[in-house]
Amino acid sequence: MRRYTTVELYAGIARTWDAFRAWKKCELGLLVDINQLALDNYIGNHPSAPYLRRNLQRMKPSELQAKCGGKVDILLGCPPCQGFSDSGKRDPDDPRNVHIDVFGRFVRGLMPLAVVMENVPLAASSSRFTRFTEMLDATGYRWTAQIVNAAQYGSCQTRQRLLLVAVHGSMKVDPKIPKPTHGRKGRYFSYQQRRILPAGDCEAEFLGITPAACRVGSMIGVNKRISGRRHVPTVGEVISCLPPLGTAEADALTHVPWPSSPIMRRRMAKIPEGGRWKGGADHFSHSYGRLHRRGLARTITTNFANAGSGRFWHPTENRPLTIREAARIQGIEDEFILKGPLSHLSGLVGNALDSAIANIARQTLQECLEG
Repeated sequence: MRRYTTVELYAGIARTWDAFRAWKKCELGLLVDINQLALDNYIGNHPSAPYLRRNLQRMKPSELQAKCGGKVDILLGCPPCQGFSDSGKRDPDDPRNVHIDVFGRFVRGLMPLAVVMENVPLAASSSRFTRFTEMLDATGYRWTAQIVNAAQYGSCQTRQRLLLVAVHGSMKVDPKIPKPTHGRKGRYFSYQQRRILPAGDCEAEFLGITPAACRVGSMIGVNKRISGRRHVPTVGEVISCLPPLGTAEADALTHVPWPSSPIMRRRMAKIPEGGRWKGGADHFSHSYGRLHRRGLARTITTNFANAGSGRFWHPTENRPLTIREAARIQGIEDEFILKGPLSHLSGLVGNALDSAIANIARQTLQECLEG
């Protein structure tokens, strides 16, 4: 059986590779990241995995190929997105933005059969992304890119990401990102209207279409309509049935409470399920918000322990989400054990790729290479 050697750059806890692991034709060639905690956590769960801690700016494609023992067939990568993020400064000169160019250098140097790249929506409007796609055209790749929403593919969070999938022109097939599978069935809590509504009655709010996705919609496709027929899981369905806090079982899952300040707890204790603190007009629309069990989550960020950073407060308990609850929302299995300081683990979880989006990438390539 033809097997595809797969490499993930900027791997973190390797959530993109995790989706490809389920494809029997794929074998892991190498994971690469500079983050020691990410490496330690992945190796703690998969001791035999080839994981290299390295600054990719200082690594040559030839060295990477030697480390994985031969030709790279599938190259995966989620370059740092903070410089493009709509929740950040959106600084075109942010030094982290250069990693799209770095990823492009590895594509050119390795010439894999297929490429997957993920980033935040606003990356699509950058000159670096334009250069990257021009490089793909010049080197004979067929590619497609789209703003995909994790909720439309079975996640309980409305995480929107730029997904690019490319295959070498020798394949003579155009990659096509599958149509949404989830959305129409069910009634959900609307955070704007503060009541339970059919999903189809509040499409834009239900899907959490961000301003960033709207701004790049003219350049890259973005699906703003609910079209899938399957049920989108709710926050309550995803984070329920965890062991009680304070038990050994909960501790083993890193389902432990954050040390929130007394002021924050007093403030948030007054907020009803699905509500939001109104004490500051200068805050983001979902900051200091409490989730609703029958609603969806907004994008889990690296700072989800801070109520001021978004709608991250537990639906019924007076605390932010735990590491394990946030991991579940991202589609990370309970079997994947996370160990380390909570403030650092929140970065690993927030930077991870939602498993629903990773599965879209794998499905797109699988149809190209097996179709």
